Amino acid sequence: MDTKAANHDELRMVLVFRADLPEMTRGKSEVQAAHAAFTAGVRLAIDEPHLVNRYLAAGQPKICIEVDDEPQLTWIVEKARARGVHVETVRDQGRTVFAGPTMTCAIMGPMSKTDSNFITRGTRMRDREKRT
Repeated sequence: MDTKAANHDELRMVLVFRADLPEMTRGKSEVQAAHAAFTAGVRLAIDEPHLVNRYLAAGQPKICIEVDDEPQLTWIVEKARARGVHVETVRDQGRTVFAGPTMTCAIMGPMSKTDSNFITRGTRMRDREKRT
């Protein structure tokens, strides 16, 4: 089997954060990621247990990217859903950091590397050094 072709069948999840939320601390970001991953895990375990088992067996690879703002996050989410990829979005309730309900991130997948590359084309990896 062609190793390069096989790599495109590898499953991965993609966590997408908004870069325009300076009030979101590193800790707040981590909590938002936990919300996304937990919700996705529970829903997928019910709806697609075979996909979950395959993803778990593959080592649970993930990438973390960021987009400029909420419209770009919404665009990425719509792009993923159009390809049939499972998506969970996180809307913070605004009880601590934000002044009101705020969409902070989304998690997509598990999906193939091919789908991931198509959906995330033009985005950037999240720079952990930017967070305080």
